[in-house]
Amino acid sequence: MHRSVEDHIEEFLEGRLDGPAREAFAAHVGECRQCHDLVSQMMAHAGALRILRAPADLEPAPGFYGRVMRRVEAEGRPSFWGLLLDPVFGRNLVYASAALVILMGVFLLATEPVAHELASTPVQVLADRPTAPVDGDNPQNGRDSLLVTLATFSE
Repeated sequence: MHRSVEDHIEEFLEGRLDGPAREAFAAHVGECRQCHDLVSQMMAHAGALRILRAPADLEPAPGFYGRVMRRVEAEGRPSFWGLLLDPVFGRNLVYASAALVILMGVFLLATEPVAHELASTPVQVLADRPTAPVDGDNPQNGRDSLLVTLATFSE
């Protein structure tokens, strides 16, 4: 395509090309077959686009806004229970609940106390250690032995 046609084709199609520029453009299009074909194709496209253009004054039918407002008021806000009945939400709620139950089960199994041998208590220490024989005449000996055993107890 020639430079003169490239520069002025839009102005020509819109009807804004006047005077000597229009005459030069028309003369070139008349002589050059390639530019003539291009201009005719562009005119056909422009005509098709003009047909598709909406009229400037589009107004909704009378009562349109009133019908829209009545419908909005009739539908109202959805209730909480209506949300629970939604199949997609219900399925997601079931999946989330199952995942929570599984996680809680894993947590309980992981934190279950392991049966370790309990640390020795003073009672067990006393039961395991032999005490000095108690004199039948002197009960203070047994008490002293018990006191020494408790005093020396360490975990």
